[in-house]
Amino acid sequence: MRFLVFFLIIFIVILSFSYFYYYNQKFKPAVERYDEIVKENKTLTEYLNRLREENIKRDSLLNAIKSPKSEVKRIDSKDLETRIPILSDDLFNPGGYNLTKNGKGLLKKFSEVLLKDGDVEIIVEGHTDNDKIGSKMKNLIPTNWELSALRAINVLKFLKDSLKIKDKNLSAVAYGSSRPVADNSTPEGKKQNRRIELVIKRPIDTVDTVE
Repeated sequence: MRFLVFFLIIFIVILSFSYFYYYNQKFKPAVERYDEIVKENKTLTEYLNRLREENIKRDSLLNAIKSPKSEVKRIDSKDLETRIPILSDDLFNPGGYNLTKNGKGLLKKFSEVLLKDGDVEIIVEGHTDNDKIGSKMKNLIPTNWELSALRAINVLKFLKDSLKIKDKNLSAVAYGSSRPVADNSTPEGKKQNRRIELVIKRPIDTVDTVE
């Protein structure tokens, strides 16, 4: 009887160990990866919806101007720009300037959408919050100007390789922390200010514009 009890205890211990091993090595990583994919897809959907909304606004404006009944024949070319802000947290590691795997995946999806528009001009703007660069990175990245520049350039290079855009149609601009869109005194505000903005310009054939 004691042997049977001992055997059952050993069996339960082994079974428990096997369960925890499977959970930690197989099940838990799978669940975490699933949650990660769901989050990535949600983020991508939000950005793509923003891009589609901007395109719809632009197309509506163009159609209105081209209409024979339209009284508006001249517009500011900036009204026809598509401006898409992408949070740096979705593209880079904290304090880093190299694109993450997820960041590349996000930009690749953008590339697939932009390719449908044919010839485009893209300006990549780099923006940061007002936090100072940490001491460990100070030698490589002295200020937020350099950080925003490196991030913008790396996004530009990736888009160039993905979209095969001519060099003359690509440019990068670094603004550092000089153009915040939110309050830098809050974590959420800082998050919104750490961003890459894609300014997308498409050729306009028949519209008289004012620069």
